[in-house]
Amino acid sequence: MKIYSKEEFNYVVSSITGFTDQSSQEIVAKALIGATTPSNTTIKLGVRGTQQIQLLNSAPAFQTGACGWDASGTTTFTQVSLASQHERVNEELCFQQLWDTYQSLLLPAGQDPETVPFLDQIISLKTKQIQQRIEGKLWSATTAGGDAFNGFNYLIATGQTSVANSTGTTFSSSAAYGSAGNPITEVDKLISVLSDDALVFDDLVVFMSYSNFRLYNQALVKANFFQNYIGTTNVTGNMSAVHPSTNVKVLPTLGLAGSGKVVILPAQYAFCGFDLMSDHEKMDAFWSRDFDVLKIRANYSYSAAIATFAGTNYFATNNIA
Repeated sequence: MKIYSKEEFNYVVSSITGFTDQSSQEIVAKALIGATTPSNTTIKLGVRGTQQIQLLNSAPAFQTGACGWDASGTTTFTQVSLASQHERVNEELCFQQLWDTYQSLLLPAGQDPETVPFLDQIISLKTKQIQQRIEGKLWSATTAGGDAFNGFNYLIATGQTSVANSTGTTFSSSAAYGSAGNPITEVDKLISVLSDDALVFDDLVVFMSYSNFRLYNQALVKANFFQNYIGTTNVTGNMSAVHPSTNVKVLPTLGLAGSGKVVILPAQYAFCGFDLMSDHEKMDAFWSRDFDVLKIRANYSYSAAIATFAGTNYFATNNIA
């Protein structure tokens, strides 16, 4: 019997090009933060063009009890508009562009696959990107900039009806509680400038950027408030906290990204309008035989508005850009 030596099985690999496996059927999609504003305001559905929100106010005249009749007092109806911004996403994916790539190994057999690799992940990513777009525009939209409505950033600004100014200071990680710049103190200042009529609400929400929210959480930890007041963090990045000694919710939003602005509002007086709530959560993918491509489409609309009442500060801002 022949004895094979170790050397007879050695490969000579110096002339072989290095190999990179690209046939994996797993893909990592870009991580995106979902929408937080719609779920923490009042949602109005069926908004397709412009929908009027009816506001009721009253100024009763309280009189000493006596016989007779002396009519006095007023009942006032006003309106604010939810003007829809209609948008769409249209995209085509051609499977033939994949023939010379590793993804051709993931296509079904035949010349008419009617699908593309990673379709579920593609749809999921684009749906999150639509939600991210809406979250940003609900705050940043301006009619002067060509949008159909003015977003919360414009509506909740110093000098607007029902909006108070707390003359805030930029958040600082080193500022002690009670000092200007301490995130907890800055939120305290926001709450303090609201009218008493607003303070009785149980749905007050503070919105800030994600970077400011991280500083706010750090301040809670330093002040030993974290155990009772910091909420959970889920996989979409939606985080929340409850401001100490209050029932005020504190939330981050992409709509204030890059801004030091912090606002407080009652959820019942801040409105987000949609035609269907599911419009921005769905996307269709269908095979087009006439063009031999997979088409992806989404149609959605959204809008924002706030209810304001002269003489009462239901909203507040720290007046930082």
